[in-house]
Amino acid sequence: VDGRCAEEPGGRRKAKYRVELPGYPILGDGKSDNQNHAIIFSRGSIIQCIDANQGGYFEQMLLLPCALGEFRQEGPGLNPRIVGFAEHITSDIGSLGDFAAGAETAFGTVLQRCYSFLGGRMHYGHPDMMNKEFMIQQGGVSKATKTVNLSEDIFAGMDFTLRGNGRNIVHREYLHVAKGRDLGFNTILTFFSKLSAGTGEQLLTRQVLRLGHELDLPEFLTFYYAHAGFYLTQFFLSKSIPLLVFIWLVVVLDDPEQNFPAMDPDSKGTSGATVIATMLITQFSKLLLLFIVAQLAPLFMQVWLGSSLV
Repeated sequence: VDGRCAEEPGGRRKAKYRVELPGYPILGDGKSDNQNHAIIFSRGSIIQCIDANQGGYFEQMLLLPCALGEFRQEGPGLNPRIVGFAEHITSDIGSLGDFAAGAETAFGTVLQRCYSFLGGRMHYGHPDMMNKEFMIQQGGVSKATKTVNLSEDIFAGMDFTLRGNGRNIVHREYLHVAKGRDLGFNTILTFFSKLSAGTGEQLLTRQVLRLGHELDLPEFLTFYYAHAGFYLTQFFLSKSIPLLVFIWLVVVLDDPEQNFPAMDPDSKGTSGATVIATMLITQFSKLLLLFIVAQLAPLFMQVWLGSSLV
């Protein structure tokens, strides 16, 4: 509607164009519907659906021509790809803020470069730039069905990968954007609950089923660990430790002297309690420390380099 539109009775002007909404206006979760609705009002061929809690640095914006150059190709048109960038978390204030910032740095920067190299990276909102023409072909940059598409952004990457034909998703390190995270315990817990619930809903979708059929084994294992596999592994790990302790408790209480001479209190050898304690210490001390160090080493190096300590 502008000043050149014809006036209607009552002083209102007749609209030139109207956008038909997909049914009931409060259909999805808000963000995804708004993103898909805003595409038709955008200009140019490259879009960036940056989040409201993100910002840009002037020094980084000087590198914007390089980021747009990622879409160049020798033939006509632009390269059909999604280009992701690193993030600088600015809300590392206090113990809770530092925890949330560390988790976001690990996922948004450290893991993304690995997923991109191994072929399992999708689209996660954040600062990703996308070829608008190819995103329109697959229905937009988000899926807006309530509950099922709780993690709405990732479905853009899934559909993009499934369509193939030269489409690719890459991650670049030379440009990054600022990002703020929650600082309260309840809000941080709610966010992680939303991530885990969204991953559970992903397992019910046709996109995950088709990716499981189409991806090669290395890409499929990366995709599995990056999404549902991570939460399933955490679940099994949390259940296996009490189960192991319970089994050994049953062994101790079930009169094992007849089958295990070491359990006999009159035996001159090592007692059963010592045997079990030695096994538990071996499994849950040195090995657990090794796993913790191996998990934290990439994040530690990323924070170390980002803080200019070398």
